[in-house]
Amino acid sequence: MIQNRGNIKWGSLMLPEHLELLRECKQTEYVEPPREQMDWELEEMQQTIDQAINQQLEVKLNVWMEGKITQWTGIIKSINFNTNELILETLIKTKRIPLQHVQSTQLEVNYYD
Repeated sequence: MIQNRGNIKWGSLMLPEHLELLRECKQTEYVEPPREQMDWELEEMQQTIDQAINQQLEVKLNVWMEGKITQWTGIIKSINFNTNELILETLIKTKRIPLQHVQSTQLEVNYYD
């Protein structure tokens, strides 16, 4: 079976400037801009976050960071209103997440307890 090596086979024929431009193009190609949210989405997220804090429920957050959506699951310990950050405690560490980067929230309901 023939294996295609992609751009590797052409690397020796390209100028260093071309290789640098190709690297930059690949890095910016996958950058996803943050999605604008409607008022009802923001209100729904606020209600979910309030419920998660009051009842100490596990919540799944989709967060926009560095051009891509990252998913975090944990328990929200508090909200720092001075810096507009959520304090999320995951299994491994405590994470500070800016509120403006949160794209969606969902409560993790465990029916087996």
